[in-house]
Amino acid sequence: TMSSASSAPTTTPNNHFTYVFIPANDSLPIKALTGDKSGGLSDDILSKEAKRYFYENSDKGARAAALDGATPEQRKMLADQLREEVKGSQSPYAAQMAGLDDDALINIMRTTHTSATCEITALTVPTPLNNHRAVSMYTADDARTQNLPYNRRATELLLACGHSINTAEASPSTAAIGAAP
Repeated sequence: TMSSASSAPTTTPNNHFTYVFIPANDSLPIKALTGDKSGGLSDDILSKEAKRYFYENSDKGARAAALDGATPEQRKMLADQLREEVKGSQSPYAAQMAGLDDDALINIMRTTHTSATCEITALTVPTPLNNHRAVSMYTADDARTQNLPYNRRATELLLACGHSINTAEASPSTAAIGAAP
């Protein structure tokens, strides 16, 4: 199951903070976890953990293996398919992509479909009123295209923080883990 989490950092001993992990499956408990804040924002442990979690709970590894094991004919077919998809879209990059060679298109596919990524949404921003605490929600950025399970609790948290979403097309399916120390 994919999950979601957010965090309001709470200082714990030895330069650590507490964050929460909110599973998409309502029958699983919400967990308070700790992270090391020594890396700061430049080496964000939450971002690394969210990316690892979402990657391991997706088919991105299998996709990467399939791309690596593809025959030249299969790679050509994939590149041609991507050109066709982009040609029919409203993308301002359609003309550029149509001019790329097969290897460049396969590399774009590898980057967009097989890499460990996440989306970060600020639930609150640090201000004097909240003692300069930031709360962020880390989500699988491809949750909608991967048909990941809906995360009711993460969505309710997002709405409670003043965000609005179009429930017909978007909701946190997998939110992950996030905070600024």
